[in-house]
Amino acid sequence: MAKPAGFGAKIANREKTGRTCPVCGQPISYVKHYESVKGSAGSNKFKQKVVGICGCNKKDYFE
Repeated sequence: MAKPAGFGAKIANREKTGRTCPVCGQPISYVKHYESVKGSAGSNKFKQKVVGICGCNKKDYFE
């Protein structure tokens, strides 16, 4: 069985296409973003997703 591709391989494949933002014209780079979510019993959980970052939304994720 083939081993599933890791995070680095997925990101390298996405950045190889050279996509740019249609609004600001900067290249899009992908990073993992962890968001804190409140649990039912007052506990914290973390939601992980891969986000495309460009000049438009850079301030939303890197403050």
